[in-house]
Parts: sequence; structure tokens; C-alpha cells
Amino acid sequence: MLSYVVRRLLQGAFVILFVIIFSFSLSYLQPHGALAPAYILCGTHQTTACLNEYINQFGLNKPYFVRLWDYLFGVVVHFNLGHSYKQNQSVGQILSIFIPRTFWIAFVSLVLAVVISLPIGVYQAWKRNSVFDYTATGILFVMYAMPAFVLGFLLLSAFSFHTLHLPNSPPEGLHPWAMFTDPVSFILPIATLTALSIAGLSRFMRSSVLDVLVQDYIRTARAKGCSPRRVLFRHTMRNALAPIVIIIGLSIPALLSGALIVEEVFNYQGLGYETVQASLNQDVPIILGITIVVTILTVLGNLLADLGLVVINPRVRIEGSVR
Repeated sequence: MLSYVVRRLLQGAFVILFVIIFSFSLSYLQPHGALAPAYILCGTHQTTACLNEYINQFGLNKPYFVRLWDYLFGVVVHFNLGHSYKQNQSVGQILSIFIPRTFWIAFVSLVLAVVISLPIGVYQAWKRNSVFDYTATGILFVMYAMPAFVLGFLLLSAFSFHTLHLPNSPPEGLHPWAMFTDPVSFILPIATLTALSIAGLSRFMRSSVLDVLVQDYIRTARAKGCSPRRVLFRHTMRNALAPIVIIIGLSIPALLSGALIVEEVFNYQGLGYETVQASLNQDVPIILGITIVVTILTVLGNLLADLGLVVINPRVRIEGSVR
């Protein structure tokens, strides 16, 4: 078990290293290449003196491999994600404000999605080809195909502008615990993220339960006279949950990307809001920092999914690989 975790961590470290190098290299493809920050900061006053000042200040004229090594050394050794040229502040300090805000709405949305979607998927499979199954399938397919910003605007129109008059955006200057002190302001963004996750998880749960219900040991349990409730909760659920654990772990990146869009729709000052602002301001260090953070969360999500599979299904043995 320990050797498997170490091996997966090493694989994840390699992926993160590759993403850092690739993302850093992409910054050279923007107009003016490595000197782009100097041109952006000078704005309309792109005099030679102004450009040279910023080039010397940030070391933009250093060779590519020197700058890449400095950046990698700062990230890996000192956990330094760089310095924002526009905000004149450490990227780590900036992201430390926005990451907790995004984490809480993503975490609460994931928990609600799991609690709601799993019973729906199980009941659909148990009552397959029924009216409920067909109706739920149609609704879930529509939700699954709907973009996050469309669903967000629909909820805004329905519950903020016309009926319940819910707040259309959380207040500015939020602290990480604002969700618990003012939960009403977070109803619409969390509902949007939860609805998007429910669609996919319910469909996967339905398929997983249907696959288990046709197995020989389920037929044997029924032949021995086990009640339907015992067959479902004792024999079916444990094995049906195994692939769902992997799906939940792999859904973390998708949930974060959905949060980036939803935050912009509801003007929520989280990681998505900062990503949009950094893109508009061409603040490359912040974009690189966000990319690294999301990559790390993706790697951790995959690792937790594999470890969760071992916990849920004890038949899985780790002997060089997950079997």
C-alpha cells in the first residue's frame, strides 16, 4: 500500500513538473515573447527607458533556461509561485485569498451532489424502464448537456429577479467562512454547481448498479431467498459504489472548472473571478499560479479516488497496480 502511494505521488510530481514547464513555455508565445510584461506595464508609454526599467527589474532579458530554472526552483523549493507584475504582490498571497472561497463552494456542491445523485441513480436502476426512470433520464440528460453559465442565468432569472428575490451575488470582500455566516447569498451558485454534478453522477450510479444486478452472486442471493432490500443494500451497493468513487475523484477538476464559470456569472470573488481578471490584465504569473494549483488538485483527486477504491472494495489488491 505504501509503495503504491509513493509511486503514485512520484507520477503526480512528474505530471505537475511537466505542466509547469509547458505552461511557462507557453508564456513565450504571447506578443513580444519574454519581454511581454514590460510592454504591458509600460502601456501607451512604451519608451526605451520604460521598457529597460522593467526588463532589468524582473530579469526578462535572461536566457529561457535560466528563467525556467529560477521559476522551477522557486516553486519546488520555496513554494513561490512568482510575482504579479500588475498587482505588485506575491502570487501566493493573492491566491491564498481566493482559493478558500472557491474550495468551500466546490466542496459543499460536491457533497450535496453525492447525497442527492446516488439515491436517484440507485432508484432508477432498481425501477428501470419505469415512468420515474424515463422521466429522470430525460431531465438529467438536459442538465448534463446544459452549460454552466446558461443554468446560472436561468436560476438568476427564476429565483433572483422574479420569484424568491434571492441575492444575485455574494457580498464583496468575503472571508473564507462567509458561506456559513451568510448562507442565503450562496444558494444560487451552489445550486448551479450541484445541479451540474448531479446529472453525471446519477447516470454513472444507475449504470453501475445495473451492471451489478446482473452478476451471478446477485442471482444466487435472490435464489437463497434474500429480501429485495437485503439484496440492494448488502450485496449490490458495496460493489456498485467502487467505480463511483473513482468518478467522484475524477470529477474534482470538472467541478473546479465549472466553479470558475459560475463565479463569473454570480460575480463571486473566487478563483474563477481572479482567473478572468488576470486574463483581462494579461497577468501571466497569476495564470501560471492558478494552473499549477488546479493541476495539484487534479493529481490529488486522482490519488484519493484510487485509495478510496481500495477502501470501498476490499477485493482490490495493490501489487504493483490496482487490480
